[in-house]
Amino acid sequence: MRTSAWLVGLTTLVLVTGCSSAGQSGRAVTTGVADSVQLPADVRSGGTLTVGSDISYPPMESMENGKPVGFDVDLAGEIARRLGLRLTFIHVPFDSLLDEVQAHKIDAAMASMTDKAARQQQADFVDYLNAGSSIVIRKGAPTINGMAELCGHTVAVQTDTMYVDMVNEQAAKCPKSAPLRLVTADAPFDEVLAGRADVDMDDFPVAAAKVASTPELAISGEQIEAAPYGIAIAKDRRALTKAVQTTLYQLIRDGSYDKLLQKWKLPEGSLKTGAINGGA
Repeated sequence: MRTSAWLVGLTTLVLVTGCSSAGQSGRAVTTGVADSVQLPADVRSGGTLTVGSDISYPPMESMENGKPVGFDVDLAGEIARRLGLRLTFIHVPFDSLLDEVQAHKIDAAMASMTDKAARQQQADFVDYLNAGSSIVIRKGAPTINGMAELCGHTVAVQTDTMYVDMVNEQAAKCPKSAPLRLVTADAPFDEVLAGRADVDMDDFPVAAAKVASTPELAISGEQIEAAPYGIAIAKDRRALTKAVQTTLYQLIRDGSYDKLLQKWKLPEGSLKTGAINGGA
């Protein structure tokens, strides 16, 4: 998860009152889930689901015309709507999200946060998307599957990211007959487009968004080291966790989840387990 400096210090951004991802507005509307789940008394009486996010990571969450948009925003809106609640979607710095969840200052965190064992000590996670690293090439170029096949290629990555270490580690394993050359750049996609690199490596959601808007590029092979993103909820709010999980299952069953994946060009990230704390 990356952060953007211009968002630092920003707090409440928007109150989405009963809005669904399809753009409906007005009072909250239920679709059968609200009557079958138990919500915490304060959430039920307040009528609002407050979700925190570091809103700086398109296409998952970002600002557009002064409003938060993205897959997480739409999914949170659908969950709230089906629970008969209004959605408040606010900016919280990424490093503070789990503290805010634990303190009940927010009901949940949705911020492209990987569900992993260390974080499960602080919160419970309802898993909803599978995301790892993606290899991006020029459309029509030979397919590259996995890190080992980067040998013999020039690979562009963003400066000061984990991908510098990942590529350097792989370069050390490549034979002398097929060396791997690393290029660091602020805009590694441009290096591929300009022919200065064969490959870009980036987070799957970022790569998917770039490929969707750039017909000259394509994702090559499967995601690398994919892991689930999870909706983080305080461990002492088990009823809310189960309510969110139940609603997610309904979205999966009726096809709404798939429609959101298609809208945000993320079908390869489909994860339909709805597991609680399924990350390692």
